[in-house]
Amino acid sequence: MFEKLKINKKYLSIGLITLIIGVILVCVYQISRHAGDIFLTLRIMLAHLFNALSPIIYAFIISYILYRPLLFLEKWWIKGWKAVFKKEPDAKKVRLICLLLLILSLLGSLFLLIQAVVPPLVQNLLTIGADIPHVQMILTESLSKLAAYFKSLHITDDQIHQVTLYITGMLSGFLKKMFASGTGMVTNVATFCLNLFATLILTFYFLKDKEIIFDVLDKVSTITLKPTFKLKLKHFIHDVHQIFGGFVLGQLLDALLVGIASTILLFIIGHPFALLIGFIAGVMNVIPYIGPMIGATLAIILGLFTDIKLGLLGAALLIIYQQIDGNFIQPKILGDSTGLAPVWIFMAILIGGNYFGTIGMILSVPVLALIKVYLSRRLHKIKKETPASSTNLHL
Repeated sequence: MFEKLKINKKYLSIGLITLIIGVILVCVYQISRHAGDIFLTLRIMLAHLFNALSPIIYAFIISYILYRPLLFLEKWWIKGWKAVFKKEPDAKKVRLICLLLLILSLLGSLFLLIQAVVPPLVQNLLTIGADIPHVQMILTESLSKLAAYFKSLHITDDQIHQVTLYITGMLSGFLKKMFASGTGMVTNVATFCLNLFATLILTFYFLKDKEIIFDVLDKVSTITLKPTFKLKLKHFIHDVHQIFGGFVLGQLLDALLVGIASTILLFIIGHPFALLIGFIAGVMNVIPYIGPMIGATLAIILGLFTDIKLGLLGAALLIIYQQIDGNFIQPKILGDSTGLAPVWIFMAILIGGNYFGTIGMILSVPVLALIKVYLSRRLHKIKKETPASSTNLHL
């Protein structure tokens, strides 16, 4: 009787395992069959979640960037207060006053920048849109002058015409997207204003109560996390702050320098779209290698609206400056902010771009710097354990 019960239990176990495997296989089959719908649903859910959290994310990024200037203002305010009143000021009042000064100065600067930059940029875009047929004619004439050279390369007139249509069509499509984005922003003005207002309010409180917020997070982590894991997490966040903070400031500084220098160089030679090209060159400079070439390409294309020689001269000047920036200024700024030698920066950009595209090119440098920190610490630990080791790590 017991033997029969054992046999039954054995077959029961086999049947139960078979049933579980069958259910798993059916689930896998159904998931694979509807994978497209599942991923689309997840994508929509994540998009809605990001939209809901976007004011918090943007406020965190803005407050993170503005925190160092705020500390700088506080330092000088406290120094001046001590010199005048010979006593320590109230920390909360200093924070509030300096925060208000920072916000007012930023809003004033932004207003002046919009007043000075936006109207010329819009006018440039309108000019480009109106003169695209004229550009097509100039481009065709310029290419026809090189007809003999093209024929030696077996390039036909029809192919030249196709290239002309492609370039002008690309410009036209770019302008349509620009104005469509602006129209979309206007039509969703209520949502935009609400998100902007929420972002500004959150930014204000993130900066004002930064220490209080971090104290609450520290208490929550003490309750929910193990002490060893909490300590490792704090060290990791500190490392990320040190590396990514320096990298962000370095990139912003370099982008500002590129934008100003490009605009001045094009103004000197009388390029009619100096401001537009300089603005785009500065913004796109955060994309290594590809970004700097966009400014030079725009100088040539937009130079067609007046004189192709002017476009070529503008492109040559921007390429020369970008070579100086790419080989000396940018590596110096990023190398100092991340602790990496220029050769490692170039290699990180190449690898990151190949695997992850534009985002990979931008984030590869701080990620490598973070890896370098942990490799250096590991090497230091190994050296302490084995003093005779002669292993060296120099990034």
